[in-house]
Amino acid sequence: MFLLKVKRYMIIQQGFMRFFGAGKRIRVFLIWAFSGCLLFPAFLLLGASYPQEKPRQEVAVTAIEVPVRVFLDNQVVKSLAKEDFEVFENGIRQEIFGFEIISRKIARPIDAAPKPALPSLKPRLFILIFDIFDYNDSIGEAIDYFFNTVFREKDLIVVLVEGRLLNIERGEGLENVRVDLKETLKKYKTISTQDIHKAYMDLTFECDRLLMMTGDDLSPNGGPNWEQHVGRFYDNYARIWKVYRDQFLMPDMDLYQGLLKRIKPIEAEKWAICFQQRDLFPELKNQGRLERKLNMMTKGQSEPEEMIKARLIESKQRLLQESFAISKSFPADRLKNLFMEAGVTFHLILMKTMKSLLSEDLDLKEVAQDYEACFKDISRSTGGAVVFSNRALDALKEAAEKEDYHYLLAYQSQAPLEARGNNIEVRVRLKQARVYNLKHVVKWENPAIAIVDVRINGHTLEFSLKNSMKIETGNGARGVAEIRVTLFDEQSNEAFAESKGMDLVKDEVHIAINLEKLKKGAYFLIIAVQDKITGEKDVFSRMIEL
Repeated sequence: MFLLKVKRYMIIQQGFMRFFGAGKRIRVFLIWAFSGCLLFPAFLLLGASYPQEKPRQEVAVTAIEVPVRVFLDNQVVKSLAKEDFEVFENGIRQEIFGFEIISRKIARPIDAAPKPALPSLKPRLFILIFDIFDYNDSIGEAIDYFFNTVFREKDLIVVLVEGRLLNIERGEGLENVRVDLKETLKKYKTISTQDIHKAYMDLTFECDRLLMMTGDDLSPNGGPNWEQHVGRFYDNYARIWKVYRDQFLMPDMDLYQGLLKRIKPIEAEKWAICFQQRDLFPELKNQGRLERKLNMMTKGQSEPEEMIKARLIESKQRLLQESFAISKSFPADRLKNLFMEAGVTFHLILMKTMKSLLSEDLDLKEVAQDYEACFKDISRSTGGAVVFSNRALDALKEAAEKEDYHYLLAYQSQAPLEARGNNIEVRVRLKQARVYNLKHVVKWENPAIAIVDVRINGHTLEFSLKNSMKIETGNGARGVAEIRVTLFDEQSNEAFAESKGMDLVKDEVHIAINLEKLKKGAYFLIIAVQDKITGEKDVFSRMIEL
């Protein structure tokens, strides 16, 4: 265990934000770097001695690197040679001039080498993703193991929780970092769970209202306007589900792109570990009072006019059911490509949740199983493990032992600049082999918008915006950003919320918000900004004290 001294929070925060920017909705954002017995701001290591790649613009002009993973009968194919591969860009075969075999895993190598050789181990960057329905002791054990066993000198870490990058630099040592991360997760889950429970309460209200409007008897007679009441119920059901789906299931691609854009230039092994709890959402209970009533109204009509109404209601039922399958709208290929291009191996740990719902009409059911399959595909494509276990600690140990064995091919594109790195296809001279490779090179020419220098000065919240995209207008170059600031009190109630659009003229814009109306105490702060020109987002989140 390290005994570490930590510089004061504000120095660390300012230094970290200058280099890395802040984060948004992918879920706790924390960057630490260890050197010897001191805990330094990450920007010092990254700006001075921490290895980085050359600027991507230069690489994009001269060469394109394509990571490739090959499977046969679900087993990794090893020891292929350069001659076994063909690369095509926009349908045109390319000459492969660079070829490398890469084998890596999170677990430390067996100590066959003498101790002095250990510092030569490559630095690593970890993205911890918590897509969890509720925080439990098993997840806490996995966090303890990660910091006590996996995390090592000079490693960096990014933690994402339900689309939020949460900044938790509050402690004075690695032990406090570990404790603060767990406490921050608990606090954030308290806030986000309120949104989940609101969805349950809203649906329960809709069920009760429909039964009141149509009668709770099991006759098909729901009154003269029964189809309007039932139609409104399904419209509201679909609306509540869409809000839940967009908040907790659909990844914010502008956020992911901004995050991976920031970490791509860092020359380090990059790993993502996603703790994914199968999502639950209320569905009508089989043989519940409301479902039986709806079945009677849609299937028990005999009059032609009433039968037409029933068919319209059945159409709404089908549309709602189809909306639970979200893989068609889930950006799996785009997300997979981003992780591959940034050189991130994605480990997936799947867990069940034990939550239940007491209702006469609704049951909590696992939803969006095709969504889970999308994450499995991302893991498989990037060389990661897929582990299904409610014992998060054991699952993390298994993922740490998973070898990512892949090939790195390089070719020089002859296409026009705007077409380089588009529509990449890799073929292998091996029958029935399945090939996963980078499909498209994202052209990241400008830094992503960032929230920096966040501080509390008395009852004033101050921060700055950097790297906004600007376009030429009649009055010079201007950018546009949408900003939202939210604070939650110690009871997890929303205590302050303010949104506004801003014209951005300067390269760095300072913002101050008066919070004098708030009482003294601890608050959970979320600052979200979106660049309206590029669509990129950034979010800063942490506990503050007024």
